[in-house]
Amino acid sequence: MIKRWLHGMRLSLMLSLVVLIIFLITSMIVVMIAFVAMHLGWMDKLGLRRTFPIMVGVLPASAIVGTLVTLIFGRIPLRPIREMIDATNRLAAGDFSARLTLKHRPEFRALQESFNRMAEELNSIELLRGDFVNNFSHEFKTPIVSIKGFAELLKADDLPREEREEYLDIIIRESTRLASMATNVLNLSRFENQTIVADKQNYNVSEQVRRCILMLESAWEQRNLQLEIDLAEVEICANEEMMSQVWLNLLDNAIKFSGDGGRIVVTLRAAGAVAVAAVRDYGPGIEAKDIAHVFDKFYQADPSRAIPGNGLGLTLARRIVQLHGGSITCESEPGHWTEFTVSLPIASGCVVQTDPKALAASASV
Repeated sequence: MIKRWLHGMRLSLMLSLVVLIIFLITSMIVVMIAFVAMHLGWMDKLGLRRTFPIMVGVLPASAIVGTLVTLIFGRIPLRPIREMIDATNRLAAGDFSARLTLKHRPEFRALQESFNRMAEELNSIELLRGDFVNNFSHEFKTPIVSIKGFAELLKADDLPREEREEYLDIIIRESTRLASMATNVLNLSRFENQTIVADKQNYNVSEQVRRCILMLESAWEQRNLQLEIDLAEVEICANEEMMSQVWLNLLDNAIKFSGDGGRIVVTLRAAGAVAVAAVRDYGPGIEAKDIAHVFDKFYQADPSRAIPGNGLGLTLARRIVQLHGGSITCESEPGHWTEFTVSLPIASGCVVQTDPKALAASASV
């Protein structure tokens, strides 16, 4: 409390000092003008010669009185600044609940709104960071514990061959999951820091989607899924390798969340200058409260995590689409269907990045 009071007094003293300097400079200018006027005889013509000594005495007195008044009442106009400093210090110390309540002029209210919005954003980022660390730790710990447990069981000499094969399959599956997770985290980190997409070219995106469907043929055939494909011939300007990750993630999700013998609908059409691709599955759907989080890192609507995945695929897909100047949305009717829609600019002459600095920055990410 004493520290805050001293800090407030220091601001008042600084303001008073500024006011004193302004008064002194003004007084010196007035006195100099008066001396010049007296030397030129203007004071005699105006009949002000007798008032000159009074004026010279009043000016310093005014400077002193004005400075004292500023020192006494200067804390009032400085109160918003002190509140701003206190709130900023709290925010810097990690207290993201700090908010400003400035009931003053519109300029201060605008400052208050900007500060409070910044504090809310920082608080959201901190919550996301905490969730990311917790989920990241959980997702990495689970397969490691599983691998360790089954590796210990394999040390038994009397273990039947069938069980040994089963445990080895589990270890291989968990190792693959761990490697996939590490790859996705690295890719996501790279794409989040990337601002320029290199190696863009015009290509037929409908053909690319067909290839991705064929790459996952064994997965959807194993589930006896029915695929309805309606793809218009559309070209986009993009990095083909990056975009393939988007289609593979969306198709893989649709396969995982479709029941055996279910149906998946994949469409692609041109809507003006935009290519619109949609992947719809007729699985359990997503609750409205979960729709807003489907693109969050490590987020999985199923708390039991019974369906394989690490919650990074959609985050990665959204970032790739954003880098290409597009958007991705999710709609769902719980218990009936879920649809992901990707909108991308249609190719109109690919502009290849030729700036060496930009290319170097992109390559270094």
